[in-house]
Amino acid sequence: MQLKMQTSLTLILGTVVSLIGWMFIYPDSGSMDATAADRAADLMADPDLSKVGMLMGFGGMGAVFVGFLNISRKMASGDGAGAAYANISALLSVALFVLGTLVIGIEWGVAEAGSAATGTALMQISLATETTFTMSCGFLMLLLGIGIILEKNFHIVIGGLSVLAGALFLIGNLSEGLAMGGFIAWLAMMVVAVALGVQTLRSTDN
Repeated sequence: MQLKMQTSLTLILGTVVSLIGWMFIYPDSGSMDATAADRAADLMADPDLSKVGMLMGFGGMGAVFVGFLNISRKMASGDGAGAAYANISALLSVALFVLGTLVIGIEWGVAEAGSAATGTALMQISLATETTFTMSCGFLMLLLGIGIILEKNFHIVIGGLSVLAGALFLIGNLSEGLAMGGFIAWLAMMVVAVALGVQTLRSTDN
């Protein structure tokens, strides 16, 4: 498989699988005020469904980060104006892939927990990683977007949307009242991933 094709598939299919997993399969009360105990109870209520949702949600996101890594690495290997920014975004892509792998193990443990207390304790650990995740996503998207704008290797609108997503991720961490900004940032990141995947796929025909 050519690297361009791999990048396209991980970005496009990873986004689709992740969205389906998180929004339609992963058990979640959907409340912004849900506690660790509430979320643990959701996962423990149907462990099998929870595991499928986790595999699709985290697995899809992992594929997206592989796609971002491929794009960032390609940019960083050159001497273009966006190389320095892409170099850091590549490192963040790896860090986020590892973090996602760690968290899926923790939440898998929640689904299999033998007691509500154990499940809640594990879920608290999972939730504690959210700030690291969103901050890392923020800087990843911000730097990748700046790199794309400077490099002009993708449509400038994609770069601008990536910068916006990064800014919203970072702003969303400032207070709980701005948490919705993080959700919008996540959706914007998914749009960027698909757009990058489609443009990369089209370039394979050239």
